[in-house]
Amino acid sequence: MMNARLVEPYKGRLLEGPVWDASEMCLRFVDIKNNYLYRYTPATQESSKLPFKEDVTFVANMDTSSLLVTTRDTIWFVDTKTGEKEIFVQFEDLSETMRFNDGGIDPYGRLWIGTMNEDEETPNAKLYVVDKSGDINVALTGLTISNGLAWNNAGDTMYAIDTPTQKIMAYPFDEQTTTLSNGRVIYDFSNEIGSPDGMTIDATNQLWVALWGGSRVVCIDPETQQIIDAIDVPAANVTSCAFEPGSTRLYITTASEGLSEQQRTEQPNAGSLFVADIDVTSAPIYLFQRK
Repeated sequence: MMNARLVEPYKGRLLEGPVWDASEMCLRFVDIKNNYLYRYTPATQESSKLPFKEDVTFVANMDTSSLLVTTRDTIWFVDTKTGEKEIFVQFEDLSETMRFNDGGIDPYGRLWIGTMNEDEETPNAKLYVVDKSGDINVALTGLTISNGLAWNNAGDTMYAIDTPTQKIMAYPFDEQTTTLSNGRVIYDFSNEIGSPDGMTIDATNQLWVALWGGSRVVCIDPETQQIIDAIDVPAANVTSCAFEPGSTRLYITTASEGLSEQQRTEQPNAGSLFVADIDVTSAPIYLFQRK
């Protein structure tokens, strides 16, 4: 068992979606409920934030000098130099209680973005795939909280989490895939403490999964379907994680959302950014193909 250490005490409500930006050598992530897009630069230990007018839920790298960012019902291009925002796609069919949640960029440069019903109970959320032209396909329906996504290094398997099911699912995948079928269970967390939230994959095809309510990140071997490692985090609600390529650092986001006043006193750094040193490196980080 490894231990995560504090990087920066952000005191955020719901830090989520970390991703490494190789072009600027920094970590990007969001605070969904405080409406911020963050940048943290390890070399200088500097941090900055860009405000939005509503929940900002996900950030990804692009093949241009912009970022792809989602808010409640809109996909944006955000210029990394100026912070200027441009609407790419606005979804018209999301209800007031439905918003975008976690997402990922597949090996072919497409955005996969899921939704969640904010009552966290109604299974009417979806997983969408969006290409560079803004064309949208529904990949999965009947979800409640669409969460962590990852692809194996060969690009022929996609992993996805719907948090309330307590399961990681695996689906056959290729460049033509726009709907997911023939899913199989990779791991069931029903007997674990906490629920699967965000995840990433390493260069050896092991999945690193953040456990909301579990105070840890666990490493799952998809082949043996076993937990093979874990990282203790001094915050109950662990939301997601991301590697810094070229290093063995795994950055971990957490939340203070959902904690009682007593829990917040006991966990003073809940809602902060943590890091752990592990003995593996990152899988490829894919860019959204705008060109």
